[in-house]
Amino acid sequence: MTAIGTWLENGGKHVKHQVAPSTKWSTPPPAFFKANWDAAIDKDNSKVGIGVIVRDSDGLVIGSLCSSITLTPNPKIGEAVAALRATMLCAELGLTQIILEGDAPNVVQAVQHKEENWSAFGMVIRDIKSLLSKAREWSIQHTPREFNVIAHTLAKYALTCSKDCILLEDYPPGIQHLL
Repeated sequence: MTAIGTWLENGGKHVKHQVAPSTKWSTPPPAFFKANWDAAIDKDNSKVGIGVIVRDSDGLVIGSLCSSITLTPNPKIGEAVAALRATMLCAELGLTQIILEGDAPNVVQAVQHKEENWSAFGMVIRDIKSLLSKAREWSIQHTPREFNVIAHTLAKYALTCSKDCILLEDYPPGIQHLL
């Protein structure tokens, strides 16, 4: 079991978890918020784990999310759904100047381009674009997996969750050493 899961099951008691920290994450510009997202796939159980962490220009955590959904274990669609959930979280938090950052270049490219795609993947991308159209300013960018460790850790943990875990201005202690 992951440290986050153990922490939640033990009523919030801190449990250490070893993951190599990344020092290459960069803060967004002033007045912007950066939402890093990732997906983890459990093919055996047809589940997708989603991890999102939102931070401000000082690097302070605005919110974190772990969510698990039953979905065909398709990595491309899983990553698109994770980007959609990150966009939804930003909208729910009322953030209007956002940078989305993930390690799925196909999702980043699809959101950046104007082409319509009526596949399941394309419909998720369309939903992302629709939400982003309501933001004052936004961008989406690719980051290597090693710089997206927190979102990846949250996504892997989400596969063990039976319900969503959303923390505002907080994060599970199992990722503290990664910040």
